Amino acid sequence: MKRWIIGAAALAVVVGGPAWAAPSYPLHVAAGSHSIIDQQGKPIFFNADSPWHLIARLTREDATLYLDDRKAKGFNTLLLSLIVSVGYSTGSSNNAYGAPPFLTPGNFATPNEAYFAHADWVLEQANLRGFTVFLAPAYIGFNCNNSGWCAQMKQNGTTAMRAYGRWVGSRYANQPNIIWVHGGDADASAFGALAVVDAVALGIRDTDPNHLHTAHCQRFSSALDCYDRPWLDFNTTYADCIQSPLQLRTDYQRSPARPFVLIEGQYEFESGWTPACIRSQAYWSLLGGAVGQFFGVGPIWDFTSSWDTVLDSQGTQAMAAFGRLLRSRRWDLLVPDYSHTALTAGYGNVDTADYAPAARTTDGNTLLVYTPVRRSLRIDMGRISGNAAKVWWYDPADGSNQLVGSLPNSGPRDFMPPSAQDWVLVIDNATADMAPPGEGETGAPSSTRSWGSFKDALSGNR
Repeated sequence: MKRWIIGAAALAVVVGGPAWAAPSYPLHVAAGSHSIIDQQGKPIFFNADSPWHLIARLTREDATLYLDDRKAKGFNTLLLSLIVSVGYSTGSSNNAYGAPPFLTPGNFATPNEAYFAHADWVLEQANLRGFTVFLAPAYIGFNCNNSGWCAQMKQNGTTAMRAYGRWVGSRYANQPNIIWVHGGDADASAFGALAVVDAVALGIRDTDPNHLHTAHCQRFSSALDCYDRPWLDFNTTYADCIQSPLQLRTDYQRSPARPFVLIEGQYEFESGWTPACIRSQAYWSLLGGAVGQFFGVGPIWDFTSSWDTVLDSQGTQAMAAFGRLLRSRRWDLLVPDYSHTALTAGYGNVDTADYAPAARTTDGNTLLVYTPVRRSLRIDMGRISGNAAKVWWYDPADGSNQLVGSLPNSGPRDFMPPSAQDWVLVIDNATADMAPPGEGETGAPSSTRSWGSFKDALSGNR
């Protein structure tokens, strides 16, 4: 069975710059590294929104409104449930046109063509706009309660659930933009449901060899903690606004190396959130070695009545700014500075919400530091390539930038953020002549990448 995992020799031939346009599917995991790449060898960063219930809640007109909005704001990935349990706000599994997912409620052997035809349309509309879709075929739900399908899956049994997996896999084997997500807010083994989760994943693999698989565990656990199964291709992190830095570091330092994404943290407008918390989760992910981070908005994930009033929320605007910074620098060459060789003081504590992550590109052309709180950051300027550095402050709330100036690349230097909010310090090799952070797009051709950066990738550094 084709697993779409490539080895070192292939990586050395095909690796290129980051992909900003829609990737060339299917996607691959580069063995022994933290990278996910497309068919052209371009690394992928999943800058994602989490409209979990889009397929079941929205009409085509509203789905088009949502997809166009998120495309315009720079998102490139969506997290969706293929089917939605009755345990959520509407108390119905039916889609916006009244079609249930199954002709017999809860019977996975009776899929309803009317429901899945609408799902087909949503997935293809996402594909046409360049979105990769992380798709949960059967979300089991928090603690296996009625927010998911856990009880029904166990009632159906492993034979029926594998048959459902085969049916789903066959239907979407040629839908290029899918990554399968199993589990769902719970450790299935703790509730006697691991066998049926396995059955769905294996059933999909029986008929769909084209797509990657990952999983979504309970909060403060990663996919590998709950679903270290033969079908799991890459890892996910599930944390919050305090524990994300430590958990991301743990997932980055696992051996052997695997790609991982922050699949869920705190959602905007939900308990415990702050604007800085939402921004922190994104930058902790990027600078902590993840290849994606999933933003969420309370009224949008379930599409409650106010969902369209928060499309331009403060968090959404910050994620648009995050995407602009991402596209303006070689994020694919960033290596987390967990050893504190570049940011030597002011980084705080990795197990608290004030941790300041730093990451430097393997060519030394860029160093990024995110600080959630205002404090002095001491940088070893000798870690930047060239004789001089151009230094900027980037505002993660609105994407504006402030030029500090050009400074020599030698010795330690302290930098104080311009105000009390969170900031991103951007230090570039002055001779690289980069655009201001958040402006323009990078993407050097593959010929400019050295064998040294390939070796870094193969040894576990992106």
